[in-house]
Amino acid sequence: MTRQKHLKAAVRARMARTGEHYTTAHRNLTAAAGEDRPDLPAGYPAVGGGRHHDSALLAHVLAAAGVTADTDGEPLEEAVVAGLAGGIGFMYFTFAYAGWLPTMTIVPRTHPRPFVRGALERAGVGHRVVETTSAAKAARELDAALAAGRTPVCTLDRGSVPYQAWADDLEGATPYDVAVLGRRDGTVLLDDDCLEPNAVAEDVFAAARAAHRQSRQRMVVVEPAAAPVALAPAIRAALAGTAHDLTEDVMPNNFAGNFGLRGLAKWAGAVADRRTKTGWARLFDSGPAFATAMRRLHDCLTTDHSSPGAVRPLYADCLDAAAGVLDAPAAAECAVLYRRAGDLWTRIADAAVDGPMAPYRELAERRVELLLDRGSAATAELQELARQAAAFATAYDVSEADRLDRLDRIGELAADVLDVEREACAALRQVAGA
Repeated sequence: MTRQKHLKAAVRARMARTGEHYTTAHRNLTAAAGEDRPDLPAGYPAVGGGRHHDSALLAHVLAAAGVTADTDGEPLEEAVVAGLAGGIGFMYFTFAYAGWLPTMTIVPRTHPRPFVRGALERAGVGHRVVETTSAAKAARELDAALAAGRTPVCTLDRGSVPYQAWADDLEGATPYDVAVLGRRDGTVLLDDDCLEPNAVAEDVFAAARAAHRQSRQRMVVVEPAAAPVALAPAIRAALAGTAHDLTEDVMPNNFAGNFGLRGLAKWAGAVADRRTKTGWARLFDSGPAFATAMRRLHDCLTTDHSSPGAVRPLYADCLDAAAGVLDAPAAAECAVLYRRAGDLWTRIADAAVDGPMAPYRELAERRVELLLDRGSAATAELQELARQAAAFATAYDVSEADRLDRLDRIGELAADVLDVEREACAALRQVAGA
């Protein structure tokens, strides 16, 4: 049996034992190999792994900066980092442009508030943000940060990173954070999913920084820790912020209804709607359009700015930690509700890619394996997977009865998860004193 088959068998066995989703089981198994790394910058604990891209990345950067909790003197755990950033949220939009298949996006983590900067601000961790439209200045600032022994977090355009190719990534459209570990032989070394530093050619890296214009080649530099994080007030503020963003306006005008619990209700209603043009039955009425919606639904709830279970299981672990830090048993009770929601979100993601959609799920799982195990070294294979995923959707054929049956199944789960999310948010507001 090859190494890859051994690993896949181990992942499947862990899934059966723990009930974890494929992506979580694979990340947890492979992350065990990320210790004792003399090839990393001093103090940098590991690369890749973790349960959620941004929270794992930031946990590494904070540990390298010597940031610890005042409760135990230890580095902040990933779940706590995720919670300090705001943890969960919900955003839902659909897009239909002439000449393109209609598509949709869901962001189940905190949004549009910045994840990395939000966590740093709530934790009171010293940092500076550098933004510029000058590529030369951006490069100088990066080199200065590296020379000072920092591990800067840079925002790239994901569609411009060759090994991050996927079926729905458009150049210039998706901001994506990575940690820069250093330079070597004309490449920039990144902490980005893979358990080895990803090597990206310097010109490609510079182009990816410039491609997402709204980010202005943003770089966040975490300064060495001046004092431990006062965890209790930081967590309390984070919980209150999350509860606020789930129930109050986070965007002006007509967009406000696409966020938080209102956005979730809007999505659930659209899935069940067979009558109006914004309902999924009419919006995604062809085989290719329907396949595009199903693959996006799966990815948005598992890997795309997310983690399996729409980030809810990870956030539940933060709430368990909060129960101890705040001496608030109600936080643990709230965690139970968010785990229940996470189970439902996992069932929704699975329902999107079962049956005739199963070949897409296999492609998505293979992508996770390659990103974690080989990263930029597997660029050609990852780009081929992206091509296959796009081709699968283009050729997808589905009967009206099967299409509506899948929507009915997802719609029932959507109604259930909406009820649980409302109950969980009410409990969260009580914990936060909102």
